[in-house]
Amino acid sequence: MFKKNIIIKGKHADYMKKMAAIIDSNTNQKLFERNIDIYIFAPIVGMIYGRTSVVDNEYKDDTSIHTEQLQRELDVLTYNYRLIMLLADRDKLSIDERMDRAFRYDNEEEKRKISDDIFEKYVLGGIEILYEKIMEDAKEIDDYLRNIYTFINDFNERYNKLIENEGIYELCRLASD
Repeated sequence: MFKKNIIIKGKHADYMKKMAAIIDSNTNQKLFERNIDIYIFAPIVGMIYGRTSVVDNEYKDDTSIHTEQLQRELDVLTYNYRLIMLLADRDKLSIDERMDRAFRYDNEEEKRKISDDIFEKYVLGGIEILYEKIMEDAKEIDDYLRNIYTFINDFNERYNKLIENEGIYELCRLASD
């Protein structure tokens, strides 16, 4: 999945551009340094918040993440991808089916496409959440800081509940066996 440029379209591209732009001209401060940083974090946010989204083709904007950046971050992207595949559809699929999606579909193009689409939907959902929680109502640096603080606390609570409720440690143990 991470072997060619990734193009983010529509409102999600607009959101990424705004989150990677300077938010304070006095300090040149940004929320995210690069689009790849958002792309790394977004699927986890989408999963934790249970939000997916689809490509927005109505708003004519796009932004890209180049192959070189993807390759430099391949380990973390692969880890996130596998984690999403292990956790997605846990109420519909057995652990063996989810393990197949996470680890065994690399050479099966049709099955891999389904998994890639699931991952992409969580990325887009995560981008929406990051934008809504951090950017949407902020005007000054203090607003951004307050929003980040609130988001981190909410994220932490959701993350801890997910770990308790879903047995992530057990999934990791099974994956290492």
